[in-house]
Amino acid sequence: MSYWKINCMENKFPGLWQTWFREQVVAIGWPQYSLRGPTENRGWAGARKKLQQVRPGDRVVVQLKGNRIGRIGTVHSLAIEDKEWSPTVPPQKRGDLGDMGRRIEVRWDLLTGPLAPEFVIELPRKSRMNPGIWRPTISEVPKADFLRIERAVRDENNWKRLVPGFNQERAMSEYISAYPHLLEDGLRPYPSPDVRELVFADRSRLDVLLLDRKGRIVVVECKQGEPSIQHIKQLRGYMRNAKKLRTGLRVGRRIRGILVHGGAQKLIRKVRDDSRRAPAIELVQFSVSVSFARSV
Repeated sequence: MSYWKINCMENKFPGLWQTWFREQVVAIGWPQYSLRGPTENRGWAGARKKLQQVRPGDRVVVQLKGNRIGRIGTVHSLAIEDKEWSPTVPPQKRGDLGDMGRRIEVRWDLLTGPLAPEFVIELPRKSRMNPGIWRPTISEVPKADFLRIERAVRDENNWKRLVPGFNQERAMSEYISAYPHLLEDGLRPYPSPDVRELVFADRSRLDVLLLDRKGRIVVVECKQGEPSIQHIKQLRGYMRNAKKLRTGLRVGRRIRGILVHGGAQKLIRKVRDDSRRAPAIELVQFSVSVSFARSV
């Protein structure tokens, strides 16, 4: 078994990774050159040499821009011959052959990564490949490197959105400020607008300041992705800063901290354990759903 990395040019062809994921393929281009015979193009010469070494049962990782990968898969079959050209980037004009049409059919491993194609994996520094492997269109990956990548794929902290979309942190903060009772029954905005827009001495700014039904101050921090220990540390810092303030705050009352986060509801153990340390941080997951329908 061999291990391969194939570059998905999502930055040049937006939507390419979605196509590959849906059709269970990876592919490379060079429609103007032949898979056989002499060639003067050094890039194609190197790529086709590697391409012809790929076999069913080999493992493949899809490279995206910025030390990210799409998914890991297992090679099922190959359709790379000139006569088998089938572009995953459609032709744009008459006579255009399209691009990325030398296909390798794969079966994605969906047990060790996110199910949805809009989520990709951002490799931590210890799992990244050296430039000699990362730069080419297709390259063979040492087994040890590939296994490190697999471990990174299993860690949900590395799952990121392919396209960030709108600023969910800001949107969620504004939503909670307007409808705090939906976060918890009895929550209400802090009565002083000046205090709600606090900027602390270290120039940090909290997201939302509320009061609960017992009159306790509630500091809410919103994070778009999965919560981390660093996020919990940040929120505890806001809580300490809030205790030091005199104007508008009821000094001496216990301050609650709520971390509203995206990502998975089931959190890794070290984050759950750290959140229970004093002062405890309450963890609440949010989800956003957007749908479209034709007007009538």
